[in-house]
Amino acid sequence: MSTPSTRRLAAVLIADVAGYSRLMEHDEAGTHARLLEIRARVTDPAVRRHGGRIVRTVGDGLLVEFPSAMSALVAAIEIQRTMAERNRGLPAQGRIDHRIGINLGDILVEENDIAGNGVNVAARLEAISPPGGIAISGTVREQVRQDLGVSFVDAGQQYVKNISRPVRVFTVELGGPPSPWARIRARRWPRWLAAAVSAIAIVAGARLGYQSWAPDQRPPQSLVVLPFAYPAEVPGAESLSASLTSQLTGAVSKVADLIVIAPTVAARWAGRRSEIQNIGRELKVRYALDGRVERAGSVVRVSAHLIDTESGGSLWNTQLDAPAPVDDAAPLALVGRLSESLRSAVRAAELKRVAVGGEATGAYASALVAAEELQKLTDPKKLPAIRERFERALQIDAHHVPALIGYAHALAYETHQVGPGGPRDQLLAKADAMSLRAVTLQPANAEAWAARANVLFVRDQLDAAAEAAQHGSQLNPYLVSLHSLNGQILLAQGRGEQALAAFDKSLALNPESMAGGALMHFRCRALIVLEQYAEAIRSCERGMAFGPEWPDYMVLTAAYALHGNAQRAARAKAELMRLRPEFSIRWHEAVADRSSRGRTYFDQLLYAGLRKAGVPE
Repeated sequence: MSTPSTRRLAAVLIADVAGYSRLMEHDEAGTHARLLEIRARVTDPAVRRHGGRIVRTVGDGLLVEFPSAMSALVAAIEIQRTMAERNRGLPAQGRIDHRIGINLGDILVEENDIAGNGVNVAARLEAISPPGGIAISGTVREQVRQDLGVSFVDAGQQYVKNISRPVRVFTVELGGPPSPWARIRARRWPRWLAAAVSAIAIVAGARLGYQSWAPDQRPPQSLVVLPFAYPAEVPGAESLSASLTSQLTGAVSKVADLIVIAPTVAARWAGRRSEIQNIGRELKVRYALDGRVERAGSVVRVSAHLIDTESGGSLWNTQLDAPAPVDDAAPLALVGRLSESLRSAVRAAELKRVAVGGEATGAYASALVAAEELQKLTDPKKLPAIRERFERALQIDAHHVPALIGYAHALAYETHQVGPGGPRDQLLAKADAMSLRAVTLQPANAEAWAARANVLFVRDQLDAAAEAAQHGSQLNPYLVSLHSLNGQILLAQGRGEQALAAFDKSLALNPESMAGGALMHFRCRALIVLEQYAEAIRSCERGMAFGPEWPDYMVLTAAYALHGNAQRAARAKAELMRLRPEFSIRWHEAVADRSSRGRTYFDQLLYAGLRKAGVPE
């Protein structure tokens, strides 16, 4: 007869070994022996000393139940410090680093096993913890008030896999609670990531830091979203305003480089828009978003403008309409469009400061300029100069995550310009290392995961790329480029419907995106896979309004031919051959993306359409 299950509150610790599969592949017997030794000398004794119970072990994984959050955290700190000492001086391939996640929550106890949401959250925290690090939930942080010789970094509210509600995440820095400047030097963070007056919380992407700035100093890309004004006489307008302010603040705070004032602090300045310069001085931010929201029947209308808090001048403004939701929540598409546009406007203002010499040169300026050049790149011959800018930034600060992200993208892009073999393999290896370092340094940075997904995609590791893109989208559901990349990965996997949904979501979040032409092009490909040729033609033609290139005419030729419109297929083919006289099916097979192993069904349809249109074999 089975023992009935019971529930109780407990602290759950989950640990595993970073890169376990790689270690086992390199030296299975040796790795296994070392893990057994570590269990006997490090992890198990630490667990026992602090009252923990090892529930189960699987391979490199460890599931432990503790009676309190404090005991679980103290044990984790002891394990990670001991392992850091053991790893000292060892080469990277010889290190064994644990990831640890700790949660305090309700668990389901069944005989000698435990399960439930409390365990699931701990597992997700372990997954986002960096190697050698500890990630804890907000419930654990609330229970730990003693000085443990560590410091806690607020990573904000995060959506984790298969958990519907966001989890407040903190990472643990084991070196103790140093002064803010010492912490910045030790981690080699850019100075602008540590920002706030002592009493004001700043959400800085995935990090929270504190720094006293001189009276006239304001960190780059610092922003406050002021509460949206609303017509008092309209029922529900106040709730809609509060929802939009909160959601937009949350959306832009997920952008890696933006430093955003918490909405509870911004609320103090509601209705005081005439004091923009005072707001900038007190909150120490460069920019303020001032806006108004109105609801008229079935439409929500938002007007917003970005203000320079130093001069009081307007930098950017917009007016957007969206279908009104059933409740008073802000529409997702409206929040996404505002978030993307606001992000672009802030970066444009920062680039202008750099261009006119208003900013000191350094890793920040180099990476900012290089990222802008990469985004607008049309001539691949300029890639080496862009790479040099990223390299210069990383020479100044090897831990500058925006530079690592941009460098990984640039290297991945460059692989399309070289033939297979040594040079391409070297570029990919370096891109892989850059993207891996970025997600290790900032595991809650969605843009770092986008770079990781892109590199894995180019390496034709489609399942891993899809996992990375999905993880990034959970961290920041408003990041348009990540949804677009996810669509391309899904298309490569032959999953046309899911790919189409991803492209459509990207377009809904930002219809005015500079990538609109590319999105329409890939949407056309997805529709061809679904054999919806008429809609594919419409999508191709809409995309070509952004500036047609030979790949657009190639796909359009096939779509027209497959749809049975020989006359228009011939016209598209003529334009294709004019732009690319050497084009043939075999030529395209030779120069097509190297990550095309998963695109066989699209290739079959594409080449069938091209042959039908009379394109040379």
